[in-house]
Amino acid sequence: MKTRKSILTLFIAMLMSSSAFANFVSAKVKVTGVTCSMCSNSVHKALSSLSFIDKINVDLENAEFTLTFKSNEKVVMDEIRNKIEGAGFSVGQLIADFKFNDLHVTKDLHYDFEGNTYHFVNVDNKHLNSIASIRFVDKGLTSAKEHKKYVGLTTFKCIKTGTSQDCCHMASKKRIYHVTI
Repeated sequence: MKTRKSILTLFIAMLMSSSAFANFVSAKVKVTGVTCSMCSNSVHKALSSLSFIDKINVDLENAEFTLTFKSNEKVVMDEIRNKIEGAGFSVGQLIADFKFNDLHVTKDLHYDFEGNTYHFVNVDNKHLNSIASIRFVDKGLTSAKEHKKYVGLTTFKCIKTGTSQDCCHMASKKRIYHVTI
């Protein structure tokens, strides 16, 4: 009986830990086209509708939104972009703080986390075991100029489309986020 109870307790603990999405902590988003408080309010209202955002601070002078994420919900960067674009603006830069747990990063590493793949572009070999800022360099998550720069820094074709290609060695097409540190 004690063995069954121990196994059940261990199983429940494993289920609970696998459903936690605590690795994204926060993000800073520069929004292009925000020129006044009405623009800022529009973006704020759109972002507030995302269930994984806990708090939003706005720096109107720099058109920058600092987002704090809920620790128990999955963060989807494309949803942030979609909300901003839906409000009539675009993402000029997206930098997120991510809590890494013993990850060795190398150039062109594809890292899978909670159903998403993150492709590290133009990075030196690093061991990450704490919070680090990662910059998204995908089209729509950075400026066109920055995206073009990073397209030239890798031979992987997936950076052009944001979806897996032959270079990624994946069975099906799926979204890949391109990031740098």
